[in-house]
Order: sequence, then structure tokens, then C-alpha cells
Amino acid sequence: MVEREVDIKIVASEIIRRINEDGRRIRLLEQRMDRIDDSVSSLESSVITELDDIKIGIERLSDKILKITERLDGIENEIAKVNKGLSKAATKTEVKELETFINVVNPITSRFITKDELERILEEKTEKMKRA
Repeated sequence: MVEREVDIKIVASEIIRRINEDGRRIRLLEQRMDRIDDSVSSLESSVITELDDIKIGIERLSDKILKITERLDGIENEIAKVNKGLSKAATKTEVKELETFINVVNPITSRFITKDELERILEEKTEKMKRA
């Protein structure tokens, strides 16, 4: 019976030792889990912050793209107006024709002859022809 009590005490002490060891392992696992939870929480917080920053960046880009689109529309409208005006404008050839016509009838650059001068020149020519 004493032997049995010693065996029971040995078994009981082994069980207590194992329970203590299991308790220590469980505490270590709980500590690891707490650290992992803290890390995950920190990562989640960082990801949320980054996502908010990205959303703000995307909104800014969207606003800029919208403004650029509006400016491009305005530029396209102005180009259409300029093209419409150019279609009504005179061509280079037409301007040259007008310049030539103006030069012909321009009293400042053109030299007109009076009747007396014409008669005098004609007399001079006829006299030269008679002498020749």
C-alpha cells in the first residue's frame, strides 16, 4: 500500500508538473497571440490610414482631370471658332490680287499723266520719227 501511495504521489506530482508546464505554455501562447493581435491592429490602422490617403489622392486627381477636361473642351471650342473665322478669311492668293489691284489704282504710288504731258510726249515722239 505504501508503494501504491508512492506511485500515486509520483503520478500526482507528474500530473501537477505537466499541468504547470501546460499552463506555462498556454501563457506563452496567449502572450504571442496578444502580440499578434497588437501587430494586426497596428497593420489594420496603417492600412486604413493609407487607404484614406489614397482616397484623398484619387479625389484630387479626379478633380484635376475634370478641370483639364473642361479646359480642353474650352480649347476645342476656341479652335472651332478660329477655324470658322479662318474659313471666312481671304486666302493668300486673294490678298495678292487685292494688293496688285490697289497698287494699280493707288494715286500715291501710281503715276498719272496729264493731257498736256501726253500731247507733249506724243509730239516729241512724232518729231523723232520724222527726223529718223
